[in-house]
Amino acid sequence: MKLLIRGVCIVTMNEEFEIIAPGSIVIDGNRLSYVGPAQSAPSGPFERSIEGGRLIAMPGLINSHCHSPANLVRGMMPSKPLEIWRAYYRASLRDMREEDFYASALLGGMEMLKTGTTSVLDHFFGNQACRFMGAGAAIQAMRDLGLRHVVALTLSDRNYEETIPLGSGAAAVGDEIKRMSQSEAKATQAWLDDCEAFIETFHAPDKLTTACPGPSAVQRCTDELLVKSAQMARRKSLPMHIHLAETKAQQLMGRQLYGTSLLQHLESLNVLDSNLSLAHSIWIDEGDVELFAGRGVTAVHNPASNLRLGSGLAPVKRYLAAGARVALGTDGAASNDSQNMFDAIRLSALIHNQAGTDFAQWTSPRQVLMMATVNGARAFGLDAGVLATGKLADVTLLRRDTPAFTPLNDLAGQLVFCENGSSVDTVIVNGEIVVESGRLKCMNEQEALALASKARERIDPSIQRELAAAKTMEPALAEMYARVFGD
Repeated sequence: MKLLIRGVCIVTMNEEFEIIAPGSIVIDGNRLSYVGPAQSAPSGPFERSIEGGRLIAMPGLINSHCHSPANLVRGMMPSKPLEIWRAYYRASLRDMREEDFYASALLGGMEMLKTGTTSVLDHFFGNQACRFMGAGAAIQAMRDLGLRHVVALTLSDRNYEETIPLGSGAAAVGDEIKRMSQSEAKATQAWLDDCEAFIETFHAPDKLTTACPGPSAVQRCTDELLVKSAQMARRKSLPMHIHLAETKAQQLMGRQLYGTSLLQHLESLNVLDSNLSLAHSIWIDEGDVELFAGRGVTAVHNPASNLRLGSGLAPVKRYLAAGARVALGTDGAASNDSQNMFDAIRLSALIHNQAGTDFAQWTSPRQVLMMATVNGARAFGLDAGVLATGKLADVTLLRRDTPAFTPLNDLAGQLVFCENGSSVDTVIVNGEIVVESGRLKCMNEQEALALASKARERIDPSIQRELAAAKTMEPALAEMYARVFGD
């Protein structure tokens, strides 16, 4: 389709942070063929035109870290430290089937599209009883929605008790620890074979899918799995995604296992590269910031999740000051409860402004918008994140006749501090209109919601049973948490 958006206010997100008003955008197929002043726009013909006088155009937002299976349990997980919370969350997945993963991804994808997100990194872990843990069903849901997606298959070959500093408390919960290991870990080569097959089966950028390796976390993987996953990603020109140093306990495990920081261990294995993104990246050591910047690695900031679980505050100001790339994510709905990137944008612009710090180093609206667009695209090798000729046609149009933009004083500031996704009018992914007048184009929203409710109802008995089993681990994990922060 050849589409003209005429007379719109364009937030380009280019290096000059150029705002063009009035501007016009021409989409030809799945690419932007013109972005510039309205008076210089080509004359057509066009199959469709959108009058943009009341609209703001910006690049589609890029959610650089989430877990789609979590959407079915949003709001129900306790606000407790990650190691405790994770025992409950992973337990909730044990009876999920393909149709549940489809419904869950549909629910989260719908929320993202309707609030302006056009691309997402789904760090997928589901149920090993399903092929590829159920990732294929999530991919089908996102294709059905028209949401661009990078699906990183979660890999872990270390037993659970090897990945956290449980200490003497492990003996009391040995049976549940064994169940955790059985549900999460398997042999190194088996994971590598699965990941190769997963990529072979699903990687299809023309269908909006990038499939890639996603080692769970540094301390949850053997060196062999980390190295061979990185080699696989490089050989296939794919991104790779890993959790890094989300909690102090994980930082401690890095020192116990490797005698160094988790990031420095990845460096020693020659894993750090510009195709690597590292979720959270909170508990880092001296010199790690410079390593991020020097190797072109992307840190993915997940502010809501980190606050919800008390994980800590990522050193975003230090990353930005050093020239390191920072992208932005919602994390999963079990530790955030929302998949709305505008919430993540606003939090990122607020929580780093602590009293007594150098206010010249506080995060600016421009920096946060780059985290939500340009830097996510770079991390995953997507030719998007900027409105410029030749780029992928992933565009979000927001109404400017809303409270968030009335009066229109500072466009960047109001996108960051005032908008909550409710102004989103039209969303275009790969040149196709997938949201129009705030509604999904490709499916009935009520039917999608009903599907999610039905899936959640089906798995409720299993969830209640598994949460009760997970609760037996809490005393040992709470003791570990107190010990880690007492050291």
